[in-house]
Amino acid sequence: VVAPPGTLQFSVATSTVSESSSAINVTVSRAGGSAGAASVNYATANGSASGGLDYTATTGTLTWADGDSAAKNISVPIIDDTLIEGDETFSITLSSATGAALGTPTTINITINDNDFATVPGAPTIGTATPGNARAFIGFTAPASEGSSPITAYTATCNPGTVTGTATFSPVTVSGLTNGTTYTCAVTASNAVGASAPSATTTVTPSTAPTLVLIGVVSRKSHGGLGPFDIPVDTAPAITGLVSVEPRSIGTGHTIVFRFNTAITAAGSVAVVDGANAPVSASTASAPSEVTVTIQTLADNKRATLTLTGVNGTLSPTVSMGFLVGDVNNTRSVTASDISGVKARSGQTSSASNFRFDVNASGAISASDISAVKARSGLVLP
Repeated sequence: VVAPPGTLQFSVATSTVSESSSAINVTVSRAGGSAGAASVNYATANGSASGGLDYTATTGTLTWADGDSAAKNISVPIIDDTLIEGDETFSITLSSATGAALGTPTTINITINDNDFATVPGAPTIGTATPGNARAFIGFTAPASEGSSPITAYTATCNPGTVTGTATFSPVTVSGLTNGTTYTCAVTASNAVGASAPSATTTVTPSTAPTLVLIGVVSRKSHGGLGPFDIPVDTAPAITGLVSVEPRSIGTGHTIVFRFNTAITAAGSVAVVDGANAPVSASTASAPSEVTVTIQTLADNKRATLTLTGVNGTLSPTVSMGFLVGDVNNTRSVTASDISGVKARSGQTSSASNFRFDVNASGAISASDISAVKARSGLVLP
């Protein structure tokens, strides 16, 4: 009688592991015989969990010697992140058995149990308060911790009078103040759980005729019928530095808005150059306290410097930034993390907390956005 070689299969079809575990070990058995040497390949595959983000993608081969019927283990490292994602799944599949047949099951589905939960954010760090006419602009730095839930708003409160204003990024505009009165102001951050502790305080005195000050620059695009969403642009870095990136598609052009603390009577002129110092065509328009620069000819994956000259005849601000479709994480490159971020929000309507992931600015995050980011994977802002 010829001894059978047996079959190779997982011991169970499903398993679970906590996100806090360093790895999950699953067992492959050789049942019904052990004659002859045998081997089988294995490989992980993404489900709602992604290799490199939630677990370490793993492949390999298990081997048995003649007469060996001992179970073999596959170990897959688990990555403990700080995101509130819910439970996620991936799978491991056996294939290409030699010396023995594949049994059942040949695939095991693994659930990673999320171990993250939301808290209120940390307190923002107070910055400079800029006076306006019957209003003030309260600058701050975002807290280091969002509380594992996206920050949806910042609220500045100024006293006397407990006068408040809200915004999604710095600075917060607080209107309805009395000119000549000195106010003490602080900022809180809010997410789905609640509001943070207040920041330290700063003082500001509104004025009927404040000195013109640039209070910020944003990149603005409309998302379908939902209206505009603004990305704040860091005005400090040089064009070769760690510039802020506009990750949304060019569409009909880019709109960069310079925001000031008082009314604009003259927009001045604009000059835009790319990273090679080549001129880029642009135009300006002014609103009550903004100067809008429209760029229509700049290609994707470029840096640019925008300079206004003679705003109200006195101020000439400049800012450098990057344009890279798909860089939703603002790292100046498009990586697996960007793809995963868009995938995780697929099906959502654009909002103040997720609009960066709507890279085609359609008003919804969809397969088109995922495809756009995938197509640019590996690009690095030159």
